[in-house]
Amino acid sequence: MGNNILKYLFIVIVIGLIGFGVYKMAKSDGEKDNENLDQTSTVNTIQTDLRLAICGFDTINPILSNNRNVQEISKIIYEPLVTLNEAYKLEYCLAEEIAKTDDLNYVIKTKKGILWQDGTEFTAHDVWFTIDRIKRAAENGVSTVYANNLAAVIQTDAIDDTTLKITLSEPVDFFEYHLTFPILSEKYYGDDNFYASEKNNMPIGTGMFKIANVDSNIINLEKNDLYWNVSKQPMASEIHINMYGSAGEVYNAFKNGEIDIVDVKINDVEKYIGSIGYKKIEYKARDYDFLTINTQNEVLASPSVRRAIGKAIDKNNIVASCLGAGYVASNFSLDMGNWLYTKDVSVPVNLEEANQILAQDGWEYKNNKWRKKVDQRTLELAFSIAVNGNNSTRVAVAENIKNQLANIGIPVLIKQLNNEAYAASLENKNFDMILTGMTCSYSPSLRLFFGENNLANYANGEVSEIMNVILNTSDENQLYEKYNRLYDIYLEEVPYIGLYRNTDVVIFNQSLVGNIKANAFNLYYNIEKWYRQ
Repeated sequence: MGNNILKYLFIVIVIGLIGFGVYKMAKSDGEKDNENLDQTSTVNTIQTDLRLAICGFDTINPILSNNRNVQEISKIIYEPLVTLNEAYKLEYCLAEEIAKTDDLNYVIKTKKGILWQDGTEFTAHDVWFTIDRIKRAAENGVSTVYANNLAAVIQTDAIDDTTLKITLSEPVDFFEYHLTFPILSEKYYGDDNFYASEKNNMPIGTGMFKIANVDSNIINLEKNDLYWNVSKQPMASEIHINMYGSAGEVYNAFKNGEIDIVDVKINDVEKYIGSIGYKKIEYKARDYDFLTINTQNEVLASPSVRRAIGKAIDKNNIVASCLGAGYVASNFSLDMGNWLYTKDVSVPVNLEEANQILAQDGWEYKNNKWRKKVDQRTLELAFSIAVNGNNSTRVAVAENIKNQLANIGIPVLIKQLNNEAYAASLENKNFDMILTGMTCSYSPSLRLFFGENNLANYANGEVSEIMNVILNTSDENQLYEKYNRLYDIYLEEVPYIGLYRNTDVVIFNQSLVGNIKANAFNLYYNIEKWYRQ
């Protein structure tokens, strides 16, 4: 009897375990189906139309448009050969493979089986067509934001339907990163004058959405049923792009709930739309200012002196005192989120340590000055900072740095130069230090800082070897290793002192649900998972 009871009990347990397993499998499948939904949503309650905005619309043709909103939105209609992920890492899109055959030549294989939104087949000839129209834009009196991407391209040949060869006039670091421009259809335009064609009102793409119709106030997109990327099928079936004449109109529309998400250049958005009813994401943008140190200057040639100066400058103080909202302390050109920014190179302000570094390097602080004897001569630790006198913000920053360095007994002379003199000083490296800046490239190239004839007159044998490896390898592990070592040397020798960069903000309504991310390259990562509730 006892054995029978145990047998029945065993059978019940087994059946229970099987049932639980089936339940878990079904639950898991259900979770996969609804993984985009938040905990309060159901498939029946979500709204599958999204609402975006364009301010100051010019044309929806992404090659011809100089409107930032159009460039942002174009990424969900048109596609490039390569794209960049949230960490600015290269990913193939319409390209299947890119081979660098030598410093000047690249062979591109395009993906097969991709259809344009009118059902025609995408080929390498479309890439040739797009490059040709970008290259010829200037001679047709048209400005295109992609001209610089292809400035070094002197020849493009479509070998066959899936093969393209590009020849450059000179080597370009990480040239693949320049292939992020949207591709347009050659067959669609046919013999039309591309730059004046009426087809620019509704050009077709290969992206997840296509233009359904356009009128004076709105552009309607609909899901592209021919979209090739099965892993990125969007939840939204429609996107309505409202057009406005001013930023004020956009802010009002957002406040009124007519727009789901907006990218803004100002970080004090609360002044315009309040602080309730929306969320925001601040991200580091591309404008980066820094001090370049002439490493051949007699006083500043010492890495110890440069390290001490770096320790004495409080970047957060500069941002708070001279810049305010819309800026953040920044230490390096790649620290806007690049995957090859392999370690934090921030330098916390520490005046005591700065003094110790100078003392250990043989400097003596006496009569309110740092002095050092070199070859029977006495050097004084003093230098000038050149700055463009027409840039009031940078002048204020230079004065701030001057005041900060005075706190450790280093006198600084600010040289305010006119535009012409400033440009000549930078080009000829005729400065002790110079306050300058750049719009950072999407590529991880560091030639400006560490290549031959770099800004700082900086020479280091190991750095030269590292740069040679970086420019001649595509191995990610090797790149990571070399960049990591480069940062160690940067911190030790300090040929530049990073100061700050600008930031941008994406604001979105609380009713918009999804894994919303943004960087300077793309505002619409994961848009295929977005919906409204």
